[in-house]
Amino acid sequence: MTDGTIDTQELWPQLLQVIKERMRFAWILLSHNASVLFYDGTTLTLNMFSPGAYDTLINSDCRSVLDEVLAELLNPPPVVELLVQGKIPSPPDLPSTEGPTQVHAPGAVPATDMPPEPDETLTTILHRVLAQTAFLLYEDGMSQAAALLADVEDIEHVPSDRSEQDEDVALIVPLYLVGRFTREVLAAIQPLLVHVAARHGLLVDNVSVIPALPETGDDWRQSLQEKLINKISPSQDPGLCAKEAVGALSRDGFAFDSQEQVLVYEALKRAQAQLPQDSTIAVFPLPRGRVGSGSAWAPDFLVTASGRVGVIEVDQPHHHEHFAADAALDRSWRNSGIAHIERILLKGFSADREVDFLVREFLTRLGELH
Repeated sequence: MTDGTIDTQELWPQLLQVIKERMRFAWILLSHNASVLFYDGTTLTLNMFSPGAYDTLINSDCRSVLDEVLAELLNPPPVVELLVQGKIPSPPDLPSTEGPTQVHAPGAVPATDMPPEPDETLTTILHRVLAQTAFLLYEDGMSQAAALLADVEDIEHVPSDRSEQDEDVALIVPLYLVGRFTREVLAAIQPLLVHVAARHGLLVDNVSVIPALPETGDDWRQSLQEKLINKISPSQDPGLCAKEAVGALSRDGFAFDSQEQVLVYEALKRAQAQLPQDSTIAVFPLPRGRVGSGSAWAPDFLVTASGRVGVIEVDQPHHHEHFAADAALDRSWRNSGIAHIERILLKGFSADREVDFLVREFLTRLGELH
């Protein structure tokens, strides 16, 4: 292709399309962070929307990809001039003179009287990237992935263990949530997060999930020995469970995460006491199991009755935010043989008779299933 047969409106979309096929990150960076200001067949002037995007372009393989694609599309390739927000970058930010990409623009002068904006910390930027990615996922209809990002405790930008030049983002989540970030979920999260990070001037090649470290104190040995002696399983230990424990809640040797769980457990015990011994129910608080997807889950209660198995989840008042993730989990349980799943919201419930009514409804539905 020669420069005599192409104008600016034709050049930029074609250029981006070839770059997209060559290097997706370069396409994300340029398509969302640059525009064509000037092209006369010999000079292509690009305006970068932020200093971070400019730094990412000149300090990554994106720059060489841009030059290579221009050389393939145009003969001879134009000289590329880069501006940042319509101005020449300050001298310390100028790239090396290697390669055809240059930084200058006829008639443009650098602004020296503009006070520099205060630098944001990397942590602040990363958390903004996390939040914006979650909202984009939600707006794109991927509510399950968005809900999981809402439970991320922290986010870190770390060098990749695959290559010295690659950069990873590590999502730090409670241990019980790690399994929910399946390949499918990460495949939905990663492209958007890479895109959002690039718009903030951050290079991200991969997104990984790692468990949050448990909180420990100077008495950690004594605490751990007590758990081992008492044979407290991780699924029944509020300190190790991802849900934040509210005080020391325990009944009959079972540890609970909330007062609402205790109310449901007591109601199940009352229902159990009213049934004959040859037709009773078994109650398993906070059991931990592995579902068909390979993930580990811990329902609030597993209940067996008349040869059928049901699950009770005690939802918190804010739990509607995780509807999509819960729906996916419910499907996994049903596919694994769970006959009935009941989600109980106890907001405003305190009297035993009110909780008893909800539990009786659950047992009735479980018994009616065939």
